[in-house]
Amino acid sequence: MIRLFFKAKLETRLLEIWYGGSKSTTLESFALNILESVYKGLRAFGRHDSKSAHSKTHTNPPVLVIGNLIAGGAGKTPLVMAVCQFMQLHGKKVGIVSRGYGRRSSHAVLIDPREPLPVADEVGDEPLFLCAQTHCPVAVGADRNAALSLLFESYPDLDLVVSDDGLQHHRMRRQLEWVVFDSRGQGNGRMLPAGPLREPLSRLNSVDAVIASNCSVGYLSQCLNMPRDTKWHEVTVRLIGFKHLQTGEFLPSKQAAKQWANLGITAFSGMANPNKLFSAVEALGIKITQKMPLPDHFDYPADFCMQFDQSILITSGKDAVKLNSSNSKVWVAEIHVELPPALTLALEDSIGPTID
Repeated sequence: MIRLFFKAKLETRLLEIWYGGSKSTTLESFALNILESVYKGLRAFGRHDSKSAHSKTHTNPPVLVIGNLIAGGAGKTPLVMAVCQFMQLHGKKVGIVSRGYGRRSSHAVLIDPREPLPVADEVGDEPLFLCAQTHCPVAVGADRNAALSLLFESYPDLDLVVSDDGLQHHRMRRQLEWVVFDSRGQGNGRMLPAGPLREPLSRLNSVDAVIASNCSVGYLSQCLNMPRDTKWHEVTVRLIGFKHLQTGEFLPSKQAAKQWANLGITAFSGMANPNKLFSAVEALGIKITQKMPLPDHFDYPADFCMQFDQSILITSGKDAVKLNSSNSKVWVAEIHVELPPALTLALEDSIGPTID
């Protein structure tokens, strides 16, 4: 618990420096400046930019990478989910590859929707959540090429593969790259770990789409100090209601705000940016009594929810796959993403029509 406490404190402090406008102390600045220089040096030594250029090629089936230029969670996973659901709606078969951060093993494994789902410790929370939500097969592995091979062995007739992150995994061949930003833009504009940037903004010149999640492209253009063009698109992620973890009952957002008006509510999450969940819930007019941000990919103890006295516990879908479903207080935030027509048309132009 002590290690988790210090990890949470470190993550919170870095987010404050990256996105919150907080000035670092003299000691923090000294350490971060050195580490940023080391990071830049390693990038230059490894010629990462040239690797990125060579990673893009025609693939069969097409491989679409949806990733971030920033650390700290910009909203790629909801977009992965939306693309999969859009393709399925038009009768196409989609597979997913994901790293599976935090799982116990490192070898590639397949989450097959035709089989009982494994536990999050074995495959990671994000892959498990994506499989549960989309019913797509998900190949999990730090080596994404090995994960792709495993996916194709069981599903050789896929029309599209979507990689949840992997923009910086240069060994994986891909046909398309989408980069997602939220309203935080580039943060303080510095490279890791002094800032949130994994790669310089010049990387956007080689991607196929820049996605502004829950903000306008005009706003994002100002944040990044870059001119927008036709490959920039806006996507809205909406919180539409809550699903009861124990029974699966769905409660629309307006009804939830009415029913929970006089109840104590705790919201907790181990996402990269828990404040997204808290803000979305409060935007519905639901007052949160207690907010508990947790370290990213938090490993929940079996009795975690027993510590709360509040009547309602709210969390995200990614967190819920790691919780004991026997607790009747837990409600899971349900989101919906509508892909703009210009983005789906751009996808069709690249991989072929979704409707035959």
